[in-house]
Amino acid sequence: MLKEHPQPTAEQLAKAQAIRANAQRQREAERESFERCDTDGFLSQWAHSIGAQKDDLAAKILEQGGYAQFIVLVDDQDEVVADREYRFANRAAPWKTDIVWRVDEARFGRRWVPAGSRSRVQKALGLRETCRWFPAAAAILGGGKGIAGASSCYVGPVRTDR
Repeated sequence: MLKEHPQPTAEQLAKAQAIRANAQRQREAERESFERCDTDGFLSQWAHSIGAQKDDLAAKILEQGGYAQFIVLVDDQDEVVADREYRFANRAAPWKTDIVWRVDEARFGRRWVPAGSRSRVQKALGLRETCRWFPAAAAILGGGKGIAGASSCYVGPVRTDR
């Protein structure tokens, strides 16, 4: 994990340029599909669109040396104490999600610390959330089953160092 992203290599920049060209081709295919059809081509248009978004993010990550920013939890000396958030169903309200950090219980006297900049627990322990750079790749995230599941898909970075 880095505080600044590394400089991209010439090979990464060349690959990013090729990926951006592919993204442009996908956007053109989406436009052509829209012009060719009535309402029946929405799924292919969606696929071209999300593919172009993924390629754009992949190119951006390559232009940043293959790294993307992710949130981490740091102490008052700016040392990382947790680099992964966990999500659990809220016991009192199962339709809600609790997002927490797992920390060293011996050091902090507790295993879980609530996520979010307004966390009083974080402040009491001298912790805060900030961003660090990690090796990453672009991916299509979310989703469900069938055509309806496509509506909850989105493009985002994923860490590749795990």
